[in-house]
Amino acid sequence: MRFWSEPTGKDAFTLSWISCFITLAAAIVGLTFYNTAGSQLCLVFGLENCVDLFSSVVVVWRFFIPGDLTPELAEHLEKREERASMAISFILVLLGVFVMGGALDALLNGSEDETDMSLVLAISFISIFVFGLMTAFKFQYSKKLDSPSLHKDGLCSLLGTILSTALFVNTLIIESFPATWYLDPVVSLLCGLAAAVLGIQAIYLAKKSGLPVFSAQWWMLSQGSGTKETELEDTKNPNSLSGVV
Repeated sequence: MRFWSEPTGKDAFTLSWISCFITLAAAIVGLTFYNTAGSQLCLVFGLENCVDLFSSVVVVWRFFIPGDLTPELAEHLEKREERASMAISFILVLLGVFVMGGALDALLNGSEDETDMSLVLAISFISIFVFGLMTAFKFQYSKKLDSPSLHKDGLCSLLGTILSTALFVNTLIIESFPATWYLDPVVSLLCGLAAAVLGIQAIYLAKKSGLPVFSAQWWMLSQGSGTKETELEDTKNPNSLSGVV
């Protein structure tokens, strides 16, 4: 299949739009079932997809092509890659904070009475395959298109796959053994910690390399894929508009 073996930027753009719709639907489902079923992983699943939605929106911006792909436009798009990648790094940290916060709250408050979880089981089972497929495509596209931002977006989808699997398995276990209620928040806590560590590590390495990732001017005017000297020069020269994308 051409869109798997030789993907283009338009394929990545389409994939990201699909990801936006799926993560929005999953976020609504997760938050809705948290209110009705009381499962902590439903809340974490919903929050994870809320944040994952922002990640997919960033990648949509990264691969947005306003017209026919010309060499100038291709270079223009490449300038977005560095900032898109860093934006998703911050999103990973935000995701980790949300997930860990919800997990700690559940551990402190103890178990909750749950209603019938059969529908949650069905939704989580379907989500395993949906998010797993999206993860595979995002990792494949990130490798073929040399896109760190798409790779990090794939990590967000991978986390969604793990949480879907945990939601399915834990629900089965908890229904049979209610005393194991703590599995939900423990798995959530580990997933949140992993996401936060990955995001912080990426931000630290970027900062160490000299990128002014905490500069508003860098986000607005940076040349993105240019040299570090050019990037720093742009952040110091507010009158330079050549890097606006």
